[in-house]
This record gives sequence, C-alpha cells and structure tokens, in this order.
Amino acid sequence: MVALSETLEKERMSHAVETSVNHKEFFGQYFTSYPIAKFMSSLFPATDKKIKLLDPGAGIGTLSCSFMERVLKEKWNIPEIHISAYDIDKDVYNTLDENIASSSSAFKKSDYEIFSEDFLEKTSFEYTWKINETYTHVIMNPPYKKILTNSKERQSARAFGLETVNLYSAFMGAAISLTEDNGYIVAIVPRSFCNGVYYKPFREFILKNCAIKHIHLFESRDKAFKDEAVLQENIIIMLQKNAEQGNVKISYCNDDSFIGLSEFDVPFNEILHENDSEKYFNIPTKQQIGNENLTVYSNLKDLNVKVSTGPIVDFRMKNLLLKDYAEKSVPLIYSVHLKNHRLSWPQESKKPNAILESDEVNKQLFPKGFYVLVKRFSTKEETKRVVASLITPADFAQENIAFENHLNVFHVNKSSLSENIAYGLVCWLNSTYIDEKFRLFSGHTQVNATDLRNLPYPNTKDLEKLGKQLKSEEKWNQNLFDKLSKVVTE
Repeated sequence: MVALSETLEKERMSHAVETSVNHKEFFGQYFTSYPIAKFMSSLFPATDKKIKLLDPGAGIGTLSCSFMERVLKEKWNIPEIHISAYDIDKDVYNTLDENIASSSSAFKKSDYEIFSEDFLEKTSFEYTWKINETYTHVIMNPPYKKILTNSKERQSARAFGLETVNLYSAFMGAAISLTEDNGYIVAIVPRSFCNGVYYKPFREFILKNCAIKHIHLFESRDKAFKDEAVLQENIIIMLQKNAEQGNVKISYCNDDSFIGLSEFDVPFNEILHENDSEKYFNIPTKQQIGNENLTVYSNLKDLNVKVSTGPIVDFRMKNLLLKDYAEKSVPLIYSVHLKNHRLSWPQESKKPNAILESDEVNKQLFPKGFYVLVKRFSTKEETKRVVASLITPADFAQENIAFENHLNVFHVNKSSLSENIAYGLVCWLNSTYIDEKFRLFSGHTQVNATDLRNLPYPNTKDLEKLGKQLKSEEKWNQNLFDKLSKVVTE
C-alpha cells in the first residue's frame, strides 16, 4: 500500500500539471492530495460491520484507496467491503478502476463499482423511485462549480429536498440522503456554505439530517490544494446521519503536512448560536474560545438600524455616470472614496465621482446625514475583513448622495443615523473583536449585508457612549478602536 500511495501522488501531480485549466473548470475538478485523504480517512470510527463506501467525484480514487489502506493497516474485523465510486470524467476512468481494484483486492471479501455516469442525475432518479443504494460511509471531495436555477443539476438536488447554488453542496446533499442512519460522511469542501443567504437552505438541510461531529480548518487558505492554485478556503467536515448532536471536535493546522495539529471540543452552541435565524456555522480556533464577554447582546433590529447594499449598479447606468460633479448630478460614493475610515471625495481615479439625476436614480438616493459604510470586498492587503467608514452631513454641500453597489450602508429607514450611533458603529465594526467574530463564520473576503446583521452589537446606551468617545478623538487607529471597544466586551 505504500507503493500505491506513491503512485496516487504521482498520478495526482501529473494530472495537476498536464490537465488544462478549462478541463478542470468544466468538471469542477481538483484532486485531493494523499496526506489530506489519509487524514480524512482517520476521522471515521472503527467498525466490525460490513462497509458500504460511497466516493462521489472520485477522481483517481485517492480517497477510497486511503480509506481501504486504513482498514487494512488497523485490521478492522469487517465481514466485507463494497465501494461505489463515481466520476463523469472518462479521462480518469481507467486509472480510477485500476487503483480501486488494486486496493480492494487485498480484502478477503470485497467488490466495487465504478460509475462514469452523472452522480446527481443517476442517484436523484433512483432516490425518487426508492430504488437507490444506501451507504454506511461516504468520503468525498465533490466538484466545485456554480449551478444555475434552471439547470439539470439544480433539478436533481431538488429531488433530495435541497435548493442549492453549487455542485459541491448538491453532491453533499445527495450523499447525505444516500447515507444510512448513523452512517458517516467526511468531506473536504469550500467554507463558503458556513455563511450567506444563498447557502442557508443547505445549512438547514445539514442540521435537519445530521449531527456535526468534527470540523478541520487549514490556517493557510491556499495550502489545501496548493498544486492547483486554488485560493478558496476549504474545511474538512464529518457528519453523522440522524445522530444526536453533541460537542463538536475542532482541529486545525497550517497545511496538508498536518504538522502542529491542534484539536479541542466545543459545545454545539458555539457552532450554531441560539436564536440565529440565518443558521450561520461559526468555527472557532482555540484562541477564540471563551472570549464572549459581551454582556448585553443586541442586534441591528434592537438598535433600529438597518444595513443594505448600495443601490446604484453602475454598469446599468453608464450613460449617467460623470467623472466630475456637475449641475443636476449628485455625489456617487465608491470604495475608492473611503480613506482612513472617513470620506475622501472626489478622487482622481477610474471610478466616477457623480451620477446625473433621473427618475430611476432619484429613487435610490439618500439624504445627506450620518451613515456608516462597509466595503463588500476587502482587499488582499487589508488585514481586517470588516472595514467601516463614516459619512457626515458636513462631507457634502449637496442635499442627496448615492452609494454604489459594492458598499454596505448602515442607515435608519434610508435616512440618517443619529450622530453618536454612527460614530459608535465605526468604532465597533473596526474593532479586532468584530474581526474575530466575522472570521468565525466567513472564510472569504466578501462582506455581505446579511453577515453584518449576524454580528453582535452593544446596546444603544453603550454604542452611543462609544460614539461620544470616538468623536472626541482626532486620530483614529486600530489601537484606539480596540481600546474603546474593550470597555464594552470586558
């Protein structure tokens, strides 16, 4: 089996180098390294019962082979093992077949099936007619690819009772549905499903059908699939079908060497917070455990504050955009106009500084006042995900302003915040405390309005106090934001 592991890595590296980017993107195909596969296999509890293993999107078979290697090495006393491996890419069929055949031949009683059919299409049909196979174990690195509302993949996912937006979550939903009660699913998938409105149905699907047993984080976001230049942050998650939810084991390491692996258990309510209607999955690291000292928790609704995406979608209004402010126009604010947490308008840049008034534009304007803006996309250079800036009435002579779509806007029913609340929000949102809270559920640089609604906030009294203190300070920096905010969280 040592020779096989070397063969698998050689085949994977060859595929990574020789296969075109277009081919990989078409299939959503990024093969698992042997060290990651070995770690994923190690998560399953040992058993002495018959194993029926499903490997959807199997590639060259690394996951199935590493699983069989562990069973043999640890001498599990199982009566037999059956493997079902799926991959629609016919270019890998022979390699997959050879690798599964080689590994399974070491068992006294084993059989396997390799399917080059569409996993979702085949299993959704069988599931609908109640003729589907079921499995005791699933190990998977599903394809990553967006799916359209009217696509056959979306229709297939609906057969399992799941509405979802990506192949990886559709594959996981199908795999969960095909797993026997108390069976285990171990998957390496993008972290993107842990937050955001589009993946809420998928999170609800997991919670309805499974207990979360283990979550593994890679601290370096580009190391899990480093040979494929994949920058998407990935996690490894183990689920148990229709089992009672208990504590969740969290583990983390820097990369696929698994050197310096740390692990600890957390109560489930640290993963899914009580009364969280969005069902965000928070994944703490050890340093973040037990730092929840916010005594009076509030949400934006309690504060009578709203946050929404800037309404001006510039490419739909190209004929109205102006490089410079002119008569019958209003200031148009982009991320480029936000410097050091304040407004710096106008700017010499590729972005417009104003937009002409029109019936369509006028519906989307805000009266001048106090607003807090948070960039929807933080740059690679920015160390913090949430970057908040203040807009004040003194920033403009004009009566109205327009906010572009790549900004999140804090407001009160599309009008001004109170002055102290606005300053308080700037201080709070720029704190390290909030940055850490945000990173618990988000593994990417995008910051959506739903994410901002899901953060904890001080009550009105404390927020106004923060605002008054920040207002009296001329120089704003990270130390100041953290010093002022610390009073609330201690």
